[in-house]
Amino acid sequence: GTQGHGNFQLELTSEHTSLRESGVNQRLALTTTAFSYGATDSIDVILTLPHLRLGDSVVNATPGAQGLTDPGLDVKWRFYEKEKLSFALKPGITFPTGDDTRNLGTGKYTWSAYLTASLETAPWTWHLHLGHVHHNNTFSERVDIWHASAAVVRQVGETLKLIFDTGIDTNTNSDAKADPAFLVTGFIYSPRQNVDIDVGYKTESTDSLRTRSLLGGLTLRW
Repeated sequence: GTQGHGNFQLELTSEHTSLRESGVNQRLALTTTAFSYGATDSIDVILTLPHLRLGDSVVNATPGAQGLTDPGLDVKWRFYEKEKLSFALKPGITFPTGDDTRNLGTGKYTWSAYLTASLETAPWTWHLHLGHVHHNNTFSERVDIWHASAAVVRQVGETLKLIFDTGIDTNTNSDAKADPAFLVTGFIYSPRQNVDIDVGYKTESTDSLRTRSLLGGLTLRW
């Protein structure tokens, strides 16, 4: 969905992750502020400001760091909607303002494009998400990153939604032989029409990588 012409949305999200790679643990926390404006009924402009806190990494031999990372500017266009089916396209760009020498940014501009299909069959809603990120960076990481995921949402009463989301992304490590698959479970509680509170749990893994994340967020619309 989109906000509608002249409407605003503020999203505050936090992701606390415990990462274990090659037998070594690292912790990180990503806090993101996303501000959306409805330029038209079917087009949103979205500004994203992320803040990252990294623990020490023995694998990469890097100390801990924290600060703002690369901000993003996206446009979401809901270009088709008929009855229960809708499609949206979301292209975006990030700006290399984060300090890549401290692992707080890519050091280069990146761009992305995502396609979302949604089908509403109350009380269920189904989503399919496909995308590509041109991950320019100064770390010798893989540049072409692909994403595919599917999610289902179950409405429970008037104020609660249960979420199940799973997918896979191309591994940014160019030497890796496996791509990380993820699973997210959680819920969205809406005490008011324009207020959402969400909590989730995410696991992600490959042969050598295991991550566990606690997710939380608050969404306000006006």
